[in-house]
Amino acid sequence: MNEKEMRAKYQPRPLESQVEFEAVMEAMNQEQTELNRPFIDRRMDIARERQLLNLQKHAINQQLSALSLEYQDIEMKAKTVNRMFHDLKHEWIVMNPREKFVREEQ
Repeated sequence: MNEKEMRAKYQPRPLESQVEFEAVMEAMNQEQTELNRPFIDRRMDIARERQLLNLQKHAINQQLSALSLEYQDIEMKAKTVNRMFHDLKHEWIVMNPREKFVREEQ
């Protein structure tokens, strides 16, 4: 119902008694409640959907954190392996300098 129809239906007028006034106010309140019910229901649905999405977001963030920790652990293990091989290669290079082989070839 639009505003024009509502104003026509509930056009202000002088009444004879307080009981009559209260009846009109009650009817207006009832209609207002009925017109607002779909909005209230939808707001509640939206709030529930938002809460569900926030829970899913929280779960995804936990998964991302777990993956990040696993990734960091893998990087640390790879660095340990690479450091070990680097040190071994360095020892090989020190024990077998290139100049030694060049002199032997000549």
